[in-house]
Amino acid sequence: MLTRGDGPVCVIGAGPSGLAVCKALKQAAIPFVCFEAGRSVGGIWDVEGGHGGGYRSLHTNTSKAKMAFSDFPFPEEIPLFPSHVDMLAYFNAYVDRFELRDHIRLNSRVDSAEPTSNGRWTIRTHDETEAGDEATFSACIVSTGQYETMRWPKPMPPGDFAGDVMHASDYLDPQTPIDCRGKRVLVVGLGASAAEIATELASGEDGAAIAAQTLISARSGRYVMPKYVGGVPLDSNAAHASDELPEAARVLPPDERLKMARTLIGAALGSVQRDVGQPSDWGLPNPEFPPWGERPTLSDGFIPALTEGRVQTRGAIEGFDGSKVKYVDGSNDEVDVVIYATGYELRFPFLRDEVLGREARDLALYRRVVHPSQSNLYFVGFTRVLCSLWPLSEQQAIWLAQVLKGSFDLPEATVQTKEAIQVSKETPVFCNLTVHELREDAR
Repeated sequence: MLTRGDGPVCVIGAGPSGLAVCKALKQAAIPFVCFEAGRSVGGIWDVEGGHGGGYRSLHTNTSKAKMAFSDFPFPEEIPLFPSHVDMLAYFNAYVDRFELRDHIRLNSRVDSAEPTSNGRWTIRTHDETEAGDEATFSACIVSTGQYETMRWPKPMPPGDFAGDVMHASDYLDPQTPIDCRGKRVLVVGLGASAAEIATELASGEDGAAIAAQTLISARSGRYVMPKYVGGVPLDSNAAHASDELPEAARVLPPDERLKMARTLIGAALGSVQRDVGQPSDWGLPNPEFPPWGERPTLSDGFIPALTEGRVQTRGAIEGFDGSKVKYVDGSNDEVDVVIYATGYELRFPFLRDEVLGREARDLALYRRVVHPSQSNLYFVGFTRVLCSLWPLSEQQAIWLAQVLKGSFDLPEATVQTKEAIQVSKETPVFCNLTVHELREDAR
C-alpha cells in the first residue's frame, strides 16, 4: 500500500499493457511516470519505430471487439482485424482520451531498476542524446511486453550457412532489411509471424510470388486455423476478458471451472480444425497437445498458400552446408535466405537476476502480477493467454491500482511465494477465469 508522500510510481513501457497501467493509476489518483524507450506509445505496433516484432503487412489475429479496452471501443470504420496503422492510431487516441501523454516520457530507456533499503526503487534512464537521469519511486511496474528479446533455436543447427539470416523481429517487408525478391527463402517456425511472413513472400501481385521459392520448416506441430469461419471471426463467440463469468461457472470450484473451460474451448477449436483440415493434410506436423494447450496459428492466407503449393513444408533442420539446408528426414534444399520466426524470450535487461531472484525466463509471480519477495515490484502483461492479452492486462492493472491504494490486503510473502506461477512456462490461461480470481480478491 502506498501512502501520501511516498512519491510517484514508475511504469516501464508504454505499449498496450503499459498504457492500461497508466490509465488505471490515473483513475485511482496514484501519481506515476511512464518511461518508454521508443519514439511512440504502442510498442510493436509502431512498426516504423524500430521496436522489432512488427512488419508492414501486419494485421491483428484477434477481432477488434475482443481486443479493445473495456471502455474504449474501436471506431466503426476500422476493419474487424485492424492493421498496425489502425492499432497505433487506436493507442494514441486512448492516450489522448484519458489524458496520459503528460505522464509518458518517450525516448527514455531504463538502464537499471534497483531496490532501496526502504522498499523504494531507484530508476536510471537515458534519452536519445544519451543524457542520463536518476530518480526514486515508490514502486516499479514492469510492462515492457513479451517481444523484447529474440529467441533463437537452442542449439542452433550446426554448420555454416552461406546465405543471409535474420530473425522475424527484424523483418519489415520482402525487401527490408534483406531483399528476398526472387530468392529461395526458408522460414523457420510455425507461429503467426512465420505463417504470415511465408504467406506474404509467396503471394505477390497478380498471383506471382515475391520469393522464387518459399519454404517453411516446422519441427513441432501447432493448430492452424483461419481468422474467419463461416464468414464471421473465429473468436466471435468468445467472451471479452472484462465480461463476468456466467453464474454456472462462478459456483464451481476453481479446478472444475478450469476443466469445464478446457472442455468447451477444446471442443470448439477441435471442431474448427477438423472442418478446415489437419496440419498433416498440408505436410505439417500435427500438434501433440490439446487445442487449449497453445494459442493456435491464425491466418487467412496461410492455408490456401499451403494447399496450392505456394508455401512448401519441410521438417526440422539438421544442419547447414554452404547454401544447402539439410533436414532430419535426409532431404535438403538450396536456400538463399533463412528467417527464424522462433519467437521471443522473457528478458528484463534493467533488472539483475539477483533482484529478480532467478533468471527472467523462470520469473514466478503471485496472481501473475506481484513479485513475491521484492517489495513494490510488479509485472503487467506477461501472462500467456488464449485470448487477446491487453484486455487481461487492463484488468490486472485495475487490480494492481487497488493493491497500491490499499483497498485490500495481499497474503503474506510466504503464501505469495507458494502460490506464485512461472508465467512464461504456464499453459495459456483463459482470461475470464484469471480475471475472476482477481475480482474475487477485491470483493
